[in-house]
Amino acid sequence: MAISLKLALILTLFSWIQPCSSNASEVPAHERLRLENTFKFPEEVVNYYCARDAEGFVWSGFLEAEREAFTLWSESPKQDSFYIAKKYSVSPHKLLSANEATVNVTYSIAAIGDAQGSRLPAPEADMSVEFNLRKVNGSWKIYKPDASQVAPVLLESRYPFHAL
Repeated sequence: MAISLKLALILTLFSWIQPCSSNASEVPAHERLRLENTFKFPEEVVNYYCARDAEGFVWSGFLEAEREAFTLWSESPKQDSFYIAKKYSVSPHKLLSANEATVNVTYSIAAIGDAQGSRLPAPEADMSVEFNLRKVNGSWKIYKPDASQVAPVLLESRYPFHAL
């Protein structure tokens, strides 16, 4: 657990001192930690999750309070490696029923990386993930893909080894 916390701090530090991108409009601003889900629309929940993921917070240690507030997962994602994306795009939600919706996220993948700084070519240039959400007690929460099936995706500009 201490290693995950150290990695989160290192990733955060590098995101502050490294230049974000040659095209800053593609890089979202830092998403602050939220422990309460006050979002009104499913895509807002997915956008929050993706923004936190893009900065390394899901890969290095998704907080239990965040997991409970924004997902129906019984555990947090646990992966040794992650995708490195140039950018991502969150689409508007599609309602399946009054309490179920889907939100698609499209990623432009640059590579696959890990904490040691390894960088492998991406198997495909683009990746799409469909998030399924359910409304529980008035709050939209992600339930699919399951935590064991979701792969963390860090933004290349936030990856500490992106300039190597």
